[in-house]
Amino acid sequence: MYKYCLECGWQVSTSGDLTEREASEAAIEHFVETGHAVESLRLPSPVVFEETHS
Repeated sequence: MYKYCLECGWQVSTSGDLTEREASEAAIEHFVETGHAVESLRLPSPVVFEETHS
């Protein structure tokens, strides 16, 4: 999950160490503190490559 502010450069993502819940809580805190609107984008799931043996 990628969350970003529509009015400033604030952003947070679950691609690091944050869980989806932690990212959502951070977005809510940003909104409460600033009154800025926050949007969310779902990140694509990781791609798993399977090794094939010949």
